[in-house]
Amino acid sequence: MTRVPGRWVAIALLGLAAGAPALAQGGRPALEGPADHVRYTIRKGDTLYDLAERYFVRLEDYRAVQRLNHIADPYRIPIGRVITVPMRLVRIEPLAARLIAARGTVRVQVEARDLPVRVGMPIAIGTRLETGENGFLTIALPNGSRTTLPTRSALVVRQLRRIPLIDAVDYDLEVAAGKVETEATPINPGKGDLRVRTPRAVSAVRGTRFRVGYAEERSSTEVLVGAVAVGTAGGRRGDAGTQITGGFGAYVATDGTVASEALLPPVALIEPGKVQTEDAVTLALAPVPTAQAYHVQIGADAGFVDMMAEQMVTEPMARFTDIPNGNWFVRATAISATGLEGLYQSYAMKRSLATLEASAQGDLALMRFRWSGAGEGRRAYRFQMAGDDPAALPIVDEGGLGEEGLEMRDLKPGTYHWRVGLRQYSDGEMIEKWLPFEKLIVAPGH
Repeated sequence: MTRVPGRWVAIALLGLAAGAPALAQGGRPALEGPADHVRYTIRKGDTLYDLAERYFVRLEDYRAVQRLNHIADPYRIPIGRVITVPMRLVRIEPLAARLIAARGTVRVQVEARDLPVRVGMPIAIGTRLETGENGFLTIALPNGSRTTLPTRSALVVRQLRRIPLIDAVDYDLEVAAGKVETEATPINPGKGDLRVRTPRAVSAVRGTRFRVGYAEERSSTEVLVGAVAVGTAGGRRGDAGTQITGGFGAYVATDGTVASEALLPPVALIEPGKVQTEDAVTLALAPVPTAQAYHVQIGADAGFVDMMAEQMVTEPMARFTDIPNGNWFVRATAISATGLEGLYQSYAMKRSLATLEASAQGDLALMRFRWSGAGEGRRAYRFQMAGDDPAALPIVDEGGLGEEGLEMRDLKPGTYHWRVGLRQYSDGEMIEKWLPFEKLIVAPGH
């Protein structure tokens, strides 16, 4: 574990300043604070007047840029010279994200006003997104990056803009509560910045996958793929940070101490190919010795853009109700003693409800066997009865039975073992299951 004093920021340099160096001294990504200027490299044919006409807020702003950069002739600037332009003078192009998935309790607010939630709706600057106890959502940024909110999380879109002068984007998202997972589309150096911050920290990356969490004034980042650098909040360009690579995480506590550690390994799913046929989807996990908890999620796609359900459990077992029939994906992570969430691997899961219950009632004269259950499609039942040894050939074996059950008359006194099986046909697939043998003792009559 590595500990670093001070507040926390995780960032891989993207740099709004065109031509900014990609690495600080020592080969680590440089840290950036919010840029108040951009740097532009003069090309053939450029004049300050032309740049102002195309890219500045006002035409006369070229004079302020001329003075700031000590340019003698605004019409004659050497090719390749790098000039500094204050952001307040630069024309920007507002952008919008898009809601691409939403389930359960989800709120989308602008200026504390709730908007009707619909997949495909634009998400503009200043929008606040919240998920409730059973809510999930995913937004896509204009460059294809995706950010997913699990349950009980909140995200505020602070900035979404394009800067035409340097053909760069500037995205700024703030995690107000809970945790978000971001898959960032690669952005070339000098061509943009994607920051995911909390009230105490900032994470910025280029082409990676990571999680940012905020709870009880503690921030955390878990790097799944790629690398970020960790250093003091408000760090300036060129300040070196501690690099956090894929498979490691970092957190900052309320006392300002930053720590990094290896993330716990992926959690394996026991019986991953098992078809989930019971009332509840039950997922057994291979225990991770040092885990204090497990985070289990079910999604409609392998990328978990469209989340269906999730649970945080202290034992390596999760039980989900109300999961519809279909093909789903499952992943689980182990939570360390420090609260960092580990790596994961995804599994395909088939859900096809096919429950079966059976009972026997009666006496020597008439014994009634009844069965029932839930499931879609055509259901055919099979009844078997053996004698004292259930492993022996059955004395009764009848298939193709319906829901009405079966009656047997004049059973001889003795010990029997009976069971019921089911074949369920739906969407070209067949599910077969058997109940365990039940012991039945028929006593002599009086």
